[in-house]
Amino acid sequence: MSPMFNFDAEFRLGIDLVDREHSQLVDMLNHTYELLSAGRRAEARRYFEEALTDYIAVHFADEEAFLEEIGYPHLEEHRRIHEQFKQNFATLKPRIASEDDAAFRQALNDAFTWLLVHIGKADRRYARFYAGQQKES
Repeated sequence: MSPMFNFDAEFRLGIDLVDREHSQLVDMLNHTYELLSAGRRAEARRYFEEALTDYIAVHFADEEAFLEEIGYPHLEEHRRIHEQFKQNFATLKPRIASEDDAAFRQALNDAFTWLLVHIGKADRRYARFYAGQQKES
């Protein structure tokens, strides 16, 4: 089965730490998709809930620290977007754990949208800012 997303072709920003962590999200979503395609819904739900919990705790902190380090002028807006995603997931998480398929579908939808919109657009803005800084130095 081919993966749903190809990280290198679609989401690489050219910032090593961020790219490594974003590739983990892509791998997580691809693995969840594989589990669901194999009819292993309960395993997919558990895996996704645990992996996304770990991912957002580490990645958001790392990304925000990086943005602070480079003096990104839209850091506070970026933090608010991260916080909204965390809050939405925190609301869905207990329902996912109780095998609520609607909550699981919503969380998956949120993660897919995050990948496409946030990483694909919002994170590209700070990548351009960072690239501009690198050219100046």
